Amino acid sequence: MAREEQESLAAPLLEPTATARQRVPFVEVRLYRRGAGPVAIFRSDLSGPRRDRLDVRRIQASHGLRALFAFRPEGPRRGRGLRIRCDPAAGYSALPFRDGAAIALDGEPRESWTKPVSVIVAGLLVPAVMAAVAVNGMPEPLRSSRLVNGIFPPWILVSAVIIFARARTRPRAP
Repeated sequence: MAREEQESLAAPLLEPTATARQRVPFVEVRLYRRGAGPVAIFRSDLSGPRRDRLDVRRIQASHGLRALFAFRPEGPRRGRGLRIRCDPAAGYSALPFRDGAAIALDGEPRESWTKPVSVIVAGLLVPAVMAAVAVNGMPEPLRSSRLVNGIFPPWILVSAVIIFARARTRPRAP
């Protein structure tokens, strides 16, 4: 009998039921892409040890973004605010958010890797072909062609290199 009393003392007083769930804190996110939109409106659960951090890495992955910024869609100071940084280990935001808050975020889309690779290949291939033609002379099939009628002057090669260098170092608008 003493054993049954000990087991009953160790047993929980109330059994957890399916209806007695804890409410998960959340924020309502209006997501803009480079200031246009909103492209998505969704609820995001708050995570972290105190359940007050935004899961920045998950939002970036699900919407194809490389950066998130605070955003003010209306008013005299419309535009992007500070970048929302995340904890490198967990992926949560560095700043806490209030449960039930409505926030606006502006995202910078992730760029495709095919565009920069094709620009680099074209930028290396065109001057290399032009240099080979300038050094070795025009091949016979190209010389008889109406499209190419002579050897490339050095100023064309220099122009191609300058244009390629300018295209690679041009600053991009945010």
